Order: sequence, then C-alpha cells, then structure tokens
Amino acid sequence: MATLKRDMRSYYQRDLDRLIDNLKETPEEKLWRVPDGVSNSCGVLVQHLVGNLNHFIGEGLGETGYVRQRDQEFTATKTSKEELIQRVEELKQTLDQVFDAIENDDFDETYPKDLPFEATTGGFLVHLYGHLNYHLGQVNYLRRILSSE
Repeated sequence: MATLKRDMRSYYQRDLDRLIDNLKETPEEKLWRVPDGVSNSCGVLVQHLVGNLNHFIGEGLGETGYVRQRDQEFTATKTSKEELIQRVEELKQTLDQVFDAIENDDFDETYPKDLPFEATTGGFLVHLYGHLNYHLGQVNYLRRILSSE
C-alpha cells in the first residue's frame, strides 16, 4: 500500500502540473471562450477540478475546512489565468499535505464522507484521478482548438 500512496501522490502532482501547462498555453482572451459544440471553457473546467479535488480530497480526507461552491465553478468567468494557476498550485500543496497524513491502512477503509455509492478511500482516489484526467483531456483538446483559431 505504501507504493499506492506514493504513486497516487505522484500521478496527481504530475497531472496537475499538466493542467498548469495547459493553462499557461491558453491565450488569456480565450480562457473563457466556449466554441460551438463544447459545453465548458478551459477556465470553467479548471475551476471545477480545483473545487472537486479540494472538496473530496482536501476536505473529505484532510478536513481542511474547504467549502465547495459548485455552482460558481461553472458560472464565475472573471478569474484571471494567473489566479487559476495559483489555485491549482495551492491545490497541489493541499494534496501533498493530505497524502502526508494518509496512513497506508486508510486506503482500504470506507471513504469517510457521504457519497452516492460506497467506496474505499483508495478506490475513490482512483475514481477522482479518472475524473481529473477526463477533464484534463478536455482542457488539452480545447486549448489546442482555441490556439489554432
């Protein structure tokens, strides 16, 4: 289980770095643009990921006191690219602290907060990692579309 903890921390950090790289490459004036046939902008997807991971890992496992405002993740569109990058950097620090505090046995325990399904902590971290990658792929694709316009 120590390997799983190390690997999960590494994968989350690596892919949050990839999220930051995509943000840096997205032109500021296109950060909130939603092309035809697309549901969310790069900015909205980043806000959603930051809110989701702060809620389920930061607060859910680390008891950080984070209060999620999910509706604002999808409606607030005035945040600068610099501020979004800062939020992802802060999230990376939060996840590091949470992974520091997780004991190896915790991965096999039931996730400690209410979910619409039952999951172990380890299983739910894998689920959240899949969610991160799903939206990271969307950000990457959208960034490339917007950059070619």
